[in-house]
Amino acid sequence: MKSVKHSEYLPDTEAGRLLFRERLIAKIQQHRDFKALPHEIQSSFFEELAALTFFGTNNCSVETHSSRIRKLEKLADSYRRVANSIALLSEIDELLLDDAFQHSMPLQQQKKLMRQLAAQVDGLIGGMRQTSTSTSERILLRLQGASLLKQLGKLGVVCKINNDFQKIAQTDAGHSEETEQAQRFLPDLSQSMTLAMLCTMLVLFNSGQVVEWSYCRRLLLEGITLHKAHTPDRANAANGSLRTHCRVD
Repeated sequence: MKSVKHSEYLPDTEAGRLLFRERLIAKIQQHRDFKALPHEIQSSFFEELAALTFFGTNNCSVETHSSRIRKLEKLADSYRRVANSIALLSEIDELLLDDAFQHSMPLQQQKKLMRQLAAQVDGLIGGMRQTSTSTSERILLRLQGASLLKQLGKLGVVCKINNDFQKIAQTDAGHSEETEQAQRFLPDLSQSMTLAMLCTMLVLFNSGQVVEWSYCRRLLLEGITLHKAHTPDRANAANGSLRTHCRVD
């Protein structure tokens, strides 16, 4: 494991974050792949990067999952209430209403439809309860990664992923034992990263997320996985794709 004194760890403070962003941008500007981009792309690169929309949020928590289920349960109950209300009508009332609203679906068909919809929503709720939080998080990561890769591709950023980096233990970067609370530090900027990983870190940082390099790598890899799963081989051969342009060094 790499020693902290040979790294570029900055403290996770307001001043540290400002300096981290400044150094991260400088590292991108100095990267050989950035310098190889057309001048017109370089001139507006960081404005375009700042405008990137990051698909979804880190919202696969159990609490959010439960909130979705509660909303769906209310929807299913609403469908059932409509069906039950129709069932309470007398035969004469049904005939009168069907006659008055001949342009709409007959009440008996509406009642059947409401019960079918309630059953479908119940099935969806059951499926959500059986899906683990980790599975939901992976699905979200793949959607986020694929969206990010697509947007970076428009800026000419080739999807290269560096697999050779080290994580430095935060405890190594702390103060002396007398310190009541160990100082938290931002990700190490001394290591050699690909342009795609540097841009991913900046996009995440701009959105308020502080993550390790390993998370950036995983996000890109999950995006590649989703892209490959939805890209036919003939389209790859004709147009080129992440299958040929993504490389793990």
